[in-house]
Amino acid sequence: MAQVPVFVINLARRPDRLARISDHLAVRGVTFVVQPACDARSIPEEKIARAVKKNGPLGLLGLGDRACTVSHMWAWRSFLDTPASYALFLEDDVYLAEDVATLLSDTGWIPRGHEAIKLEKYGDGASRLLLGQPVGKTPSGRALHPMLSRHVGGAAYLLSRRGAEIALAAEGRIRVPVDHLLFNGNVSAVARRLRPVIIVPAMATQRAYPYESDISQMGKAARPKGWRLILRHLKRGFYELSRSPWQVLALALGQGRLMDVTWQETPSIGGSETNTSASRIQ
Repeated sequence: MAQVPVFVINLARRPDRLARISDHLAVRGVTFVVQPACDARSIPEEKIARAVKKNGPLGLLGLGDRACTVSHMWAWRSFLDTPASYALFLEDDVYLAEDVATLLSDTGWIPRGHEAIKLEKYGDGASRLLLGQPVGKTPSGRALHPMLSRHVGGAAYLLSRRGAEIALAAEGRIRVPVDHLLFNGNVSAVARRLRPVIIVPAMATQRAYPYESDISQMGKAARPKGWRLILRHLKRGFYELSRSPWQVLALALGQGRLMDVTWQETPSIGGSETNTSASRIQ
């Protein structure tokens, strides 16, 4: 058994997705525990609202996004019921790199003081991010960079016990989706306390399979119109710029740099943090 437990979040009514990720993780040599997801079709909205608010700095949150966040919270609690120091959390549509099992056999590579490690590169192509100087490497040689700008996506990440406790302590005051909660310091005090790092090149993607989100079927929050839409744009713009002085200072002092982060299925020989070519899934 791996030292780091793995929790796969899955809706009970989606056994097809569970079967697919089970096959994928078997190929990767990874064992896991199924974490039943919060199903917005059957869980009372009032229960979800007690954990995640309907409105926040990004505007109104759809019921599906809020239920997804609750699912991750349930997984964090399951982790804290174990004696493990770290855990890997996966959504059931993720596709992982060949070297993922090496992360789970030991935790000595994890930099102390950083409570969240993001495996995922969200979206297609390359993402330009402001990242800090590397603070270590994975066992296969991928670099670990502190995240100085936001990068969403919550399909694959590690949390320490302290990180899970920090995130769960926000229950009832959460006003953003789970990926913003963990990886967007512009809008989340939790993210700022976690001090997340991202693996470069990334080793997880949601682009391997056709888009079939259950969240979208539950409906995003209605898009406002007129002055309400203008107000939302202004509000989001404020939060986007809220950390810009600190980010500019980090660039000026050489503490951060802009990097193109891509997904890479096979690790480079010896590791490579500068590889910016997108890896095609075979």
